[in-house]
Amino acid sequence: MHRASDPSVRRKASRLGTPSGRRWALFVSLAFTFTGCSSVFAPLLPDMRTPADQAREIESRCKWVHDDSVAQLLDPTAVDRVEPELSYVQSGNDRRANLMGARIYLRPLPGLSAESMTRTLECHQARTTLGQVQARAGDPYVLPGRWLDVDAVSHEDEFAIRIRASDISDARLVLARARSSFASPAE
Repeated sequence: MHRASDPSVRRKASRLGTPSGRRWALFVSLAFTFTGCSSVFAPLLPDMRTPADQAREIESRCKWVHDDSVAQLLDPTAVDRVEPELSYVQSGNDRRANLMGARIYLRPLPGLSAESMTRTLECHQARTTLGQVQARAGDPYVLPGRWLDVDAVSHEDEFAIRIRASDISDARLVLARARSSFASPAE
């Protein structure tokens, strides 16, 4: 048992009372705080990865994705319709719509789930970005020099592929490419 009169106890206690001891304690407490909270603040920070960085992260998951799966998703006969992908922001007493990209509605395709379509399109974008495959002209799932957020969801009796860009000019381009790639003869 240490007593307050013990010199070793007094020396340790006096170190925290010095300016350098307080700085060290502050540094250690902040380090623990920010390492524990970094995942909380991550969504608030911009994504600094390049499209090639994102493609390399996904590439390892693409071993079992084949070109015939991509061809099914690029086939205009599988597409029911194309609509703008919108997000809504509260603006006063109203909601304002912001264009995010395109939403492509597909008829159900044999052997494909929403998850497998998402993986197929991610791999298609990764391989195109890394120069492993050549994208067809006007491919709505790929924008040169950009990384698009692409995912498929089940929607009633069909699938919806959501393609979202990070800025309005890219969102307009994505929507225009989707509409031109999948325009029906009646349009």
